[in-house]
Amino acid sequence: MSRKKGISLIVLVITIIVIIILAGAVILSLANNNPIESANEAMFKSNISEYNSELALAVSDEYLKNSSFEPSTFNVGVWDGTGDGTGTIKEYITSITPEDGAKFVIQNSKLVYVGEDNTERFWVTGMEVVAVNVIATENSTVNGQAATYQNPIIPTGFKAINDGTVWPTDWNTGLVIEDASGNQFVWVPVDGENVSYAKNFTYPTNYGATSLNTTDDELPDEVTSETNQITKYGGFYIARYEAGNSSNILVSKKNATVWSNISYDNAKLNSELMYTTSEVKSGIITGTQWDTTMEWINDSGKSVIDSRTWGNHSNSLNPADVVGYGSRQVAGYSEYWKSNNIYDLAGNVWEWTNEIYSSYRICRGDDFAFGGNEVPASFRDNHLPNDVDSDISTRIVLYIL
Repeated sequence: MSRKKGISLIVLVITIIVIIILAGAVILSLANNNPIESANEAMFKSNISEYNSELALAVSDEYLKNSSFEPSTFNVGVWDGTGDGTGTIKEYITSITPEDGAKFVIQNSKLVYVGEDNTERFWVTGMEVVAVNVIATENSTVNGQAATYQNPIIPTGFKAINDGTVWPTDWNTGLVIEDASGNQFVWVPVDGENVSYAKNFTYPTNYGATSLNTTDDELPDEVTSETNQITKYGGFYIARYEAGNSSNILVSKKNATVWSNISYDNAKLNSELMYTTSEVKSGIITGTQWDTTMEWINDSGKSVIDSRTWGNHSNSLNPADVVGYGSRQVAGYSEYWKSNNIYDLAGNVWEWTNEIYSSYRICRGDDFAFGGNEVPASFRDNHLPNDVDSDISTRIVLYIL
């Protein structure tokens, strides 16, 4: 008796399963190795290599034409794709395309990517190109050179943002950095000559603070000295905005509701909880950091002993179209209440610092109810640490380890 040959149902099912697995593997492989994407990446990187070669020749040519040429100050902006590109990156990298001309600049004789395409930002990683507006994965400077007061360190988890300034040419206006949640901080450069890192009691004071007999509260855990980062990096970061309250989470963001009615102890605790990584710690601003910031602002040409022109005071001298002075506003309410890219250091609300006088804590910066010539940005005031007032908030600083 003859038997028909065939495959069993079990073998058929197994075969189908194997085919499905293989098909899935092929699809996944194609997804992870998109030939079009790979070709685009290869072309992009090839163009960058060509741009870098042409830039190197341009820098050498500039030096040959002028022996006093300083590569560290050679900065050129983007090209809009029109004309001959004179005065832009196109003048020095003639091969650059109109599309790339709008994405790259020259800073410190280096090619810098300033575009907004996250894929392209990833592609430049590891190449001889710096990318701004990219979250740093390690403490490093934008241009990869040593950190100094005029070449700020960008801490892990933050990105440098242009924010209307030509950086690093205008570094003294206040480089802004931002974390992944949008919290912003400003670099305070300490060059040791124009700006020294020190308390200053020649500024207007009040109550017991006039005695100069103040001490400092404890720093955040693992921060052994507030001067370490000054010695190592040449400056520090101060919150761009007064402490904001976002569902009981402290933020440093524009238009945030200022976190008032907060005691000193609560302000210090929340300040230290904001950043607790091995690279970055946060804390409540110290008296030295406030005074150093005052010195920097004063050095830039704005008075810190009469802040009516740049603060929210009862007698502010802001233009008439600034409606709302003399009353509390949200963080960063007016561009006229900003100095060196920092908002509301003068007026709006008082800010707790970690400075101690006897059983009191020192508040700085005045609130909206007083005159900026009588109670200016540099003013010291005493409050009991458990005081809870609608016109007292705080400000955060960063410690880069």
